[in-house]
Amino acid sequence: MVETTVELIIHHYIAEHVDETFDYDTEIFEEGLVNSLFAIQLMTFLEKEFGIKITMDDLDMDNYKSIHAIGEFVRRRQERDER
Repeated sequence: MVETTVELIIHHYIAEHVDETFDYDTEIFEEGLVNSLFAIQLMTFLEKEFGIKITMDDLDMDNYKSIHAIGEFVRRRQERDER
């Protein structure tokens, strides 16, 4: 899968907060790289960085399982929020 600017920004943000290396397909929760407390920080970062609004309906772990999944989620929210 091609890395986009969105994925690069997300990867950089998470990499600043974890000690291990990971790629864009690593399942960050399953691998124990991040926890639920960090998930809240991540959602706040995504809202501010990408100008999206995360709702309760968006709290599906499939949206946050990897850098690629988060990037796809962000793009969907940007499209939704533009309407």
